[in-house]
Amino acid sequence: MADPFSGIAGHSRALDQLRSQVDSERLAHAYLFVGEAGLGKATTARALAAALLPEAALHRHPDYWEDDRIKALSINEIRLLPDKPPEFHELSLQAFLNLKPAVGTRRVALVTNVGRLRDQDQGVLLKTLEEPHPRRVIILTSPSLNPFVVLPTVVSRCQRLFFHPVPAPEIERLLLNLDVEPGRAHLLAELARGRPGWALRVAGDEGVIELHEEWTRRLEEVFGAPADVPLRVAAELDGSQMAWRRSEGEVEDPALFAIASWQIELRRRMLSSRGPEQGRWARLLELSYDTLGYLEQNVSPRLAFETFLLECRKAS
Repeated sequence: MADPFSGIAGHSRALDQLRSQVDSERLAHAYLFVGEAGLGKATTARALAAALLPEAALHRHPDYWEDDRIKALSINEIRLLPDKPPEFHELSLQAFLNLKPAVGTRRVALVTNVGRLRDQDQGVLLKTLEEPHPRRVIILTSPSLNPFVVLPTVVSRCQRLFFHPVPAPEIERLLLNLDVEPGRAHLLAELARGRPGWALRVAGDEGVIELHEEWTRRLEEVFGAPADVPLRVAAELDGSQMAWRRSEGEVEDPALFAIASWQIELRRRMLSSRGPEQGRWARLLELSYDTLGYLEQNVSPRLAFETFLLECRKAS
């Protein structure tokens, strides 16, 4: 039997566990795949579903149910007897699981980002997890186990698998296997911050490379410049991030993208220099990672950008 997870980069521990369970048919009735967006949780879930439902492609398999939308998930898509007919599915999740398999031996359901459900609606889902039907597999995904995202009672009813950032060389190999040009594959793998899903999504987008080159040029302008230059770049980046926060969709956070571009340039300069100069670039590279940490805390993003760029200004 071919490996159902052969096209997935990274996550060897999680994939080995799933392979063993598929081979032995000792499957959990519910899984919770945990990790940030773009790591491959949904891709892995679909690969698992395809291995359990080999009779037809998932998009036309009558024993497969999926909700992978960005918008909030209505309780009418979940409840056995909804107040209104489901808007996006022929059957609600509970109604789907209540029926016997149509052509296969199992029914499989995938709900990505289960935090789209309100707490009280997750309570309805909990009933399904507490009283599982035989030969049913439910796969949920979540960016974290924060109780404000997914209820602890839901977490406790699932087998949890954790997805971590994937090393850049593995993402690069994934892109090369898809015939992405080698130089582009290498750069996208470096920019991906461990997220193969992001790299695959932008593999054909020329604008990503242009944006990387633009942010690299802005960093180079800061080196040895008057103080107003790094402050202006910080203000621009802060404004871009504020606009991103107000928007919806899967657009990359401009601040994280810019810092990833800057880290590539700083690493290049560090590796091509020697002595005290190499130490200065290494210190700036370390400070860039500190800046990422500040962005995850309750620190003013603009202040974090200004502090980092003012330090970069001293390099020349």
